[in-house]
Amino acid sequence: MAALMSAVGAVAGLTLAAAPPAAAASYSFQPTWPSWGQIILVKEDGYGQVGFAEWRQDPGGGNPGDALRVYDQEPDGYGIEAHLSDGRKATTRGHNSPYQSPWTTGNLPEDHTYYLWVCVVKGSYSNCSQKFAVSS
Repeated sequence: MAALMSAVGAVAGLTLAAAPPAAAASYSFQPTWPSWGQIILVKEDGYGQVGFAEWRQDPGGGNPGDALRVYDQEPDGYGIEAHLSDGRKATTRGHNSPYQSPWTTGNLPEDHTYYLWVCVVKGSYSNCSQKFAVSS
């Protein structure tokens, strides 16, 4: 977990400033494809990174393949939720931040394209990224 957060923090250029009121927040989504996985960073405009979604196609090191998880690093009352076009979902809803969801897994046929998107959520509110292609 520490290595993952270090790598993601380095990629994202984490900003440590006070968050604006949640009602005024707007979000952006930045895909990045490090060698060990595919990540969509969630950034609060004017603040910095607040979480991410991670897809792992065929990782080693004891991590599961065809797996999805999310991380919410900001205790702002909002959660992070990721969806894969096969119907699987990873979410931080109902958990205090910082929180990393367990892997949502399930073997998929090899070399197929799926679509991944991530959302900032709270109650019925949802602000989602575009869909990004990922492979199994």
